[in-house]
Amino acid sequence: MRAVVYVDVRDVAVREVPDAGLEATTDALVRITSTALCGTDLHMYDGRTGAEPGLVFGHEPLGVVQEVGSAVQTVRHRREDGVIKAVLRPS
Repeated sequence: MRAVVYVDVRDVAVREVPDAGLEATTDALVRITSTALCGTDLHMYDGRTGAEPGLVFGHEPLGVVQEVGSAVQTVRHRREDGVIKAVLRPS
């Protein structure tokens, strides 16, 4: 998949990164249709954090649920489900 990736201070690029997948039974896999950058990303872009090269930017995505783990009860995976706003949090 493609993503906006931090290269260095004030330098980002669109690069191929590994596809996401379910890692735990509590995960949901969302195919991202659009995303936005916010102030947090700009702090990294300007070099005001310890961002490492390769960091994927964007954490305010819209997308479609593709798959859910067996323990997920609050998100359903149905083809007719429209676009959802997902809040992604690191595990």
